[in-house]
Amino acid sequence: MSIKEIVRNWFFKDCSVMIGSSKSFDSSEYMANITEQAAFMLPITKKINACKNITMAVYKQEKEGKKIVEKHTLNGLFNMINPNTSFQDFLDYLIVWMESSDNGVLLEVIKGIPSLKPDLYIHSPKNFTIYFEGRRIREIRIHNPAMSITGDELKNYMWIRSPNYENIMDSVNSSGIGRGYSKHNATSIFGAYSWRAWLWNWNLAKNLGKPGGILQTEGAVDKEDREEIRAKYSAHYAGSENAGSPLVIGSGLKYQDTSRAPIDADWSVAEQKAHERAALAVDVPAELVGGGESTYQNRKQAKKELYREAVIPFFNNLKNWLNYLLADYLKAGEFIDYDITGADELKEDIGEVITKLEPLKNRVTVNEYRRIISSLTDLSLGDLADGDVILVSGGDVPLDEVIAEDTSQAEREGDIE
Repeated sequence: MSIKEIVRNWFFKDCSVMIGSSKSFDSSEYMANITEQAAFMLPITKKINACKNITMAVYKQEKEGKKIVEKHTLNGLFNMINPNTSFQDFLDYLIVWMESSDNGVLLEVIKGIPSLKPDLYIHSPKNFTIYFEGRRIREIRIHNPAMSITGDELKNYMWIRSPNYENIMDSVNSSGIGRGYSKHNATSIFGAYSWRAWLWNWNLAKNLGKPGGILQTEGAVDKEDREEIRAKYSAHYAGSENAGSPLVIGSGLKYQDTSRAPIDADWSVAEQKAHERAALAVDVPAELVGGGESTYQNRKQAKKELYREAVIPFFNNLKNWLNYLLADYLKAGEFIDYDITGADELKEDIGEVITKLEPLKNRVTVNEYRRIISSLTDLSLGDLADGDVILVSGGDVPLDEVIAEDTSQAEREGDIE
């Protein structure tokens, strides 16, 4: 550094009015409190609400298909999984903790009298550690209340987590401590970027609604005077309620505007795109969180996509986990499964269904046609007494009348005689 630069830096060391930061961008700031981040919780809430339209029960396979076992011991679980937690709250905990944490969740079954339902508990990702020995879990250590689970007790627990692609083999880490890797972690950069963009816009709202300018004076101004001017200026003109207020200054002060509209820095678009990608990370279409081409038809299609791409695969996994964990209560051919008929988003509009089924009308019986419409819509059309016939176009008469032998000529001749 030259002498000139040293003198200049010393002379102006107290004159800087800009504060910068050399801290590098770190997505861990976003992951540390992810459940408080709007970019994560908004799409997660959409997913949770969709899941609450699905019901679960114990079924048994019969000739007509699966049928609910009405008085099965486990059916009570799908109302309250334990004295403190409803099944709907269980889904909430399970989805949020699974999507947001590397450690996943831990399910625990507490069994009592065989004729009574067991209690099911879900442990927070922060409340347990999994230890491996070779290829098997050696110990589950729960931190609060402190306990160690080993041996035969392990069969009452199930650890659910995302894969960790840094493991030496599936599920097994080289350190002997089990840990997954949440898929949202891999895309947290989008959520963190969205948070920074939102913070930028929030600070603009607090500071005149735009980046500030420079106040200059020809005289000397010490550090205390600068802070006082800055504080009084911000108090009078900053904040959304003061946006657009005229600026009046005196005492030889000059104001130089250094602002640039947020759109110039593309922050508005950047925030939206980052928000959309954070939603896609949890399998929620961007149209449902205000992104994409958010028209009525697009949102309608997005709701169907949410069920097909996220909700139904989640329940396929959930029923498998519960069937495995609760196998001791399912020894007579029963199984846990789910029902999606409560999801109105998966049902077609009646008008659209009828239009699409029109070519089928002459190929099935009237009652079969009514059953198909009932299965695809909210209508409940029962069978008709004479409905086991096929109608053909041209007057909608039964097929058996069309193909029956025509005796009208013989009848007319008989009338003449």
